[in-house]
Formats: sequence, structure tokens, C-alpha cells
Amino acid sequence: MIRLRLPAVALLITIAGGCFSHREHWHIYALDGPIDVDSPATVVGARPVLALPRVLVPDYLDTTELVIRVGDHEIHESATARFAERLSLGVTHALRSDLAARLPQYSVALAQSADGPAREILVSVDAFDVWRSGRCELVADWSILDADHRTLLSAGHGSFTTFAGANSAEGAIVTAMAQAVRQLADRIASGVATLPPRAADR
Repeated sequence: MIRLRLPAVALLITIAGGCFSHREHWHIYALDGPIDVDSPATVVGARPVLALPRVLVPDYLDTTELVIRVGDHEIHESATARFAERLSLGVTHALRSDLAARLPQYSVALAQSADGPAREILVSVDAFDVWRSGRCELVADWSILDADHRTLLSAGHGSFTTFAGANSAEGAIVTAMAQAVRQLADRIASGVATLPPRAADR
């Protein structure tokens, strides 16, 4: 019995060793940068709160895989790169950081404020594709709801294109994706800036 099991054990060890060896060659990326604790955008104060729930992304993209579109109906997964978190979370965290930097008069939070209801930014990504040519395209819809979560204050749709360059390394691709999220943040922040203040903030 022991002899019969040895080949199977050896095979499992070989497979596991191959997996660990493969993982050692992965590059792990995040769409947002490290938090600057000295930045004014990270200082909590008596500012109105904007809540940013988790951004919606298409199911086929909501993974830790870095995928490249190679045709109208075909995508490839990178064999050497992964995201540190699912794309929906990565976009949410990056967008929160970008909005906080652009809207220092607000506290941009990932959840509703414990001090009371807050206006809410809802974002839905329709496409976030990187092509082999290096072109990165982010298509998204967003809406801003008042603190009652029913009254629509502003809404928009946009397509944002950046370029990593043909046959780019994964790091350049992730940078291009982060730049597209920043463009989205610019558009949303512009809409927020035109909103009338809440009665409680006047």
C-alpha cells in the first residue's frame, strides 16, 4: 500500500513545487498608490461626507487576473502578473484616493458616515479593456444621490482612453489603467463641485 501511494505523493509534491515556483515569478500590482498619512486628503475633520460604495465591474473582469483583450471576443490572462485584490475593489480604492485628492473639502468614505446620512457616488464600469496595442479604455456611468439615497443630483457617462504602448510590460499596463481611473475621478469631481451644498452644511 505504501509503495502504491509514493508515486501519487511524489506527483503532488512536484505539482505543488511547480505552483510555488510559478508564484515566485508573479508580479503583484495595485491600482492605487500608498496612502500618504500627511496628505490633507487623509485628515479627518468636520467636512461633509461623500460615500463611495464598491464600484460595479463586469463579472469577467472582477478577478485578480490581469487580462488583455486580443480580439472582439477573446481575452488572455497574464501568466506573470496579478492584482492584489479583485478589480472592483482595486478600482474603488483607487477612485476613492483620486476623489479625495481632488475634493479636499469633502471626506470621501467607502461607507456611510456614522454621524449621519451622506451623499453617495454610485459608479458602474461598462468596460475596462487593455488591448495588445497598449490602448486602455475605461467606460463608466456614475450618479450622485442626495443623502436620502433617492434624489438624483447629478449623473454622467464617459469613455477614458490612455496608452501603455505596444507590447508593454505589465507595470506600464497597470499605470495606464490607473491613469484612466484618474480621468474618471476628474469628471466625477467636476460634477461634485457644481452641486449645491446640503442644508445641513450651509
